[in-house]
Amino acid sequence: MDTIRVCQVANSVGPTSVPRDIAVAMNRYTDVEATIAGWFTAERFEEDDSITVYDIDAPNTTLGIDRQAVRDTRQILDEHDIVQVHSPHSGTFVKLLAHRMGVPVVSTEQNNHDGFTRKGLIANGLTNPLADCVTCVSEPVKESLRWWEKLFLDDVRVIYNGVQHERLSDTECEEFTLLDDIDVGDESMVVATAAALSEQKAYDVLIPAIDEANSRYAGTIELVAVGEGPLRNELETLAADLGVSDAIHLVGEVPRRDVYCLMAAADIYAMPSRWEGFSVAAIEAIAAGSACVFSDIPEFTEAYKEAALFHQVDDVGGLAIALARLARHDDLRKELSETATEIAPRFFLERIVSEYASLYRELLEQADTASNCSP
Repeated sequence: MDTIRVCQVANSVGPTSVPRDIAVAMNRYTDVEATIAGWFTAERFEEDDSITVYDIDAPNTTLGIDRQAVRDTRQILDEHDIVQVHSPHSGTFVKLLAHRMGVPVVSTEQNNHDGFTRKGLIANGLTNPLADCVTCVSEPVKESLRWWEKLFLDDVRVIYNGVQHERLSDTECEEFTLLDDIDVGDESMVVATAAALSEQKAYDVLIPAIDEANSRYAGTIELVAVGEGPLRNELETLAADLGVSDAIHLVGEVPRRDVYCLMAAADIYAMPSRWEGFSVAAIEAIAAGSACVFSDIPEFTEAYKEAALFHQVDDVGGLAIALARLARHDDLRKELSETATEIAPRFFLERIVSEYASLYRELLEQADTASNCSP
């Protein structure tokens, strides 16, 4: 079979997006030629010289599509053998267009469907039967598909997200100054997290848990959170009301290199999410050898049960106990770090994209067979 040309499509594409990581790794580790398309936006990133990035620039309106977006998408699809969609909104339109053009489609479910809006759930569920294969980034995501979504799906598989481990190991952190810049105490235990300031990520649990953990620990525990989002003002107010503003550092967006350096420098990594698909930040923390504390949602317990401590969702006290326990016990942090390093290869992108490359070949062979059997 000639070189397979695949386009990864998402609502937006940037330096921290999963489709970007998959496309870059696909070109690096397989013989598949991958490109990326952003439905609304496509930001540039470090590897953009080695990969084609399309910016469809669809209108940011309620419907989110116009004639120009349709024309541009059709042209992109016409230049590829297969397309993989990652977002319910853009995926809905791309699945419809690809189906009409006879281009095989892989529809990837990146998040637990309990977190979908009703509109997104219906649009995604009605168009997924047009896909040749639906992949889910974890078994719990697959299980979250509604019964009526599964009714007309013939091929549903689980392929994890992954991390480009070379990027973690090659990161130079000698000039990393974030902790000094935000005045974290030299003797403080640093809890890091990297996530949007949103309801899903449960910062309203993490911040009071830091406060309670400090009452259980003889020293000082400080939180350093990278990421931005709609709840910033509420969370800053929460920290002020609890009297812990000095221990809570919401530093906003930082370069990806600094995220990796923070994971390496922190004593603990915490992610008390209410739901997930398969968090790339959590994978990166595991691959960085962090001592992790996660909420006990299946997406975390299934993957990292040997390598982290867990607490119930929305349980401030349970999270505080886990944080204080890790802060007190160096040997436990070391044990979790070593176990995390051992299991990390399961989630290296080199392995993940190889699975996708095999899937593409299988789907194209099926399409070729069907075409040859047509009267």
